[in-house]
Amino acid sequence: MRTMNDTITNNIYPKWNSFGDRSMEKMLLLFADTRKAHAAAGDTEELEKYFSFAEAAGSSFDWVQLHSGYFFNHAPFENYPDSGVEIDEKTNVFLDKAIKICKRNGKKVSYMMGDYSPLDCLLERYPQVRNLNNGLFWDLMYDAACGILKRFPDLDELAMYFFESKNLLHYNNFFGCMNYGLNFNEDTLTGHPELVMEQEGKSFPYLSFGDHLRMMLQAVARACRDCGKSFTLLTHVWFPYQEEVLYEALRDFPADLPLLLEHNYTTGDFNPALPAPGLIKRLPHLKHGICFCCGMEYHGLSLVPCCFPEAMEATIHDAMESTLNLERITVRPIWDGQSLLGSPNEINLYYLLKMADQPDIDPEEIWKEWIQGKYDLCDEESAELLASAFRKSYKVVQNVFFEFGVRTNDHSHIPDFAHLESRFFNYGKALIKWSPTPENKQNIYDLLIHPGDKILRLHRELHEESLELIEHALEQIKSLEGCMRWKDYEDVVRRYEDMRIWVLLHQDEYESYIRLLIQRRNPTERNRKLAECALSSLEEKTKKIRNGEIRDCYLFSIDHIESFIEECRSNFSINRR
Repeated sequence: MRTMNDTITNNIYPKWNSFGDRSMEKMLLLFADTRKAHAAAGDTEELEKYFSFAEAAGSSFDWVQLHSGYFFNHAPFENYPDSGVEIDEKTNVFLDKAIKICKRNGKKVSYMMGDYSPLDCLLERYPQVRNLNNGLFWDLMYDAACGILKRFPDLDELAMYFFESKNLLHYNNFFGCMNYGLNFNEDTLTGHPELVMEQEGKSFPYLSFGDHLRMMLQAVARACRDCGKSFTLLTHVWFPYQEEVLYEALRDFPADLPLLLEHNYTTGDFNPALPAPGLIKRLPHLKHGICFCCGMEYHGLSLVPCCFPEAMEATIHDAMESTLNLERITVRPIWDGQSLLGSPNEINLYYLLKMADQPDIDPEEIWKEWIQGKYDLCDEESAELLASAFRKSYKVVQNVFFEFGVRTNDHSHIPDFAHLESRFFNYGKALIKWSPTPENKQNIYDLLIHPGDKILRLHRELHEESLELIEHALEQIKSLEGCMRWKDYEDVVRRYEDMRIWVLLHQDEYESYIRLLIQRRNPTERNRKLAECALSSLEEKTKKIRNGEIRDCYLFSIDHIESFIEECRSNFSINRR
C-alpha cells in the first residue's frame, strides 16, 4: 500500500520511476574520413577491441557509426553521367573493410557524412542544378543517398551533420555556389549589376536557411525510407543561432519519414559548462540519441584522467525526463589517434554500457566493479580511495580546460595565440547566450570587456584549486603503492603528473593573454612587466621540456607555446604607452 510520503516524493520526480524499465541502443563511433587530421580515419582493428571490451563488461554494442565522410564522391550519378566526379575509392575501400568487420560481429552500421557542397565539376557541366527553385539539387541529394546505399548494401543507416569545419560561422556556406542559379562572385556583383537585379525577380518563393536544411534532410530521409534504411541527424552546432536554424528545419518534419536526432551531450561541442542539448526538450516527439566523447577531444584526450560517470548519469536522466523517445547512446572512444582503452577514462565507457542497459543503475556500484576488474583492488577501502582520486580529475578539467566556461584550447592541446584569441571571443559570447547566468555574464564581461585584477585573481584561484586537487589525488594514489600492480601504479601517477604540468603551462599562457587584454585598454609598465614574468616562466618550462628536464607529453604542444610567446610579446610591443 502506498503511503502519503510515497505519493509526495514520487511527485517530485514523476517521470523517473520508469527509468528502470527502459533501455537504449549502444553505438560505437569510428572516424572514417581519410582526409582529416584530428578526425582521421581510425584503425578498423580497434572495432574488435571495443566489441571485446563491451562483452567483458557484460554488454554489447548494437551499432557502429562510421563518421565524417563526404556526400558526393562515393558513387556515380545516374542522372548526371558526365558529372566528372572522381569516386573516392580509398574511402570506399575503408568503408567496405569496416562494414565487413561489423557485420561479422552482428552489428548494424550507420554512415555519417558532413560535406554537401556540390562539386564544381558537376555544377560546371550541369549549371541548372544551381537553381534551388527548380528542385534539381534536392533530387540530386536523393539520388546521391540512393547511390551510396546501393554502393554499400549492408549499411543500415545514413546520417548527416551540418555545422562543422568550414561551416563553422557560415551555416549556409554549402549553398554559396547555388544562389538560385547565379554565381554571385566579385565579378558578377561589381561588373554585372543587371544580372543581380534580374536574379532578384527569379528568387521565389521565399526560402529561409531553415527551409534549405529541411529540404536537404527530407531528400535524404526519403531515400533512406525508400531503401528500407534508417536516418539520423547529428545536431552539433557551435553557436545558438545555428541551433535556432535547426529547430526551424525540424519542428514540422514529416512524420512518415525516418529521423533520429543525435545530440552531443551538451549543446555546443562537448563543453560541460553549457546546458544539455535544448532540441530534446523542444522536439520531444522525435526520436533522440546522445553522443558522449569518451575519447576526450577537449578534455585531455585519453592521456590524462577525466572521469565523469556522475555527469553522464545526470545528462541521460535529464534527457529521459524530457522525452520518452531517447533510443540511443553513442560513444566516441578515440580522438586524434588516442584510444581510451588502457586509461583511467575506461570508467566512462564502462559506465555508459551498463547505464544504457539499466538507466537507474547506481554509479557507485559501477565504480567498485570497474576498479576491482581493472586494478584488482578488491579491498573496498582501497577501491574507494582510487575512485576518489579519479573523480577529482573532472573538476580539474572543468576549471582549466573550460576556464570561465569557455573552451579555448586547440582541442586538448595548449593553443597558439590566434586559436586562443578567437575562441575566447566567439565561445565567450556563445556561453552567455546559451547559459546567461549572472555568474557567466559577469565573468565574460570581466574577461573580455573590463579585464583587471579581479579576473586575474579568479584565474589564479581556479588553477590553485586544480593543482591542489591533483596533489590530493596523487597523495591518495601513492598511499596505494603497495596495493596496486606496479605498471598500473606508474601509469596513473604519470598521467596525473602530466596533468599538473599541463595546468602550470596553461596558467602562465592565460595570465599572459589576460594581461594583454588589460594592456590594450589601460597600458601600464607594471602590467607589461608582470606579463613578461608569466611569459618568461612559460618559456623556462618550455626549455625544460625541450631538454628533457620535464617529461614531454603530446598535450603540451610546445611548438604552439613557443609561437604564442613570440606573438604575445609582439602584441605587447604594439601596446606600450
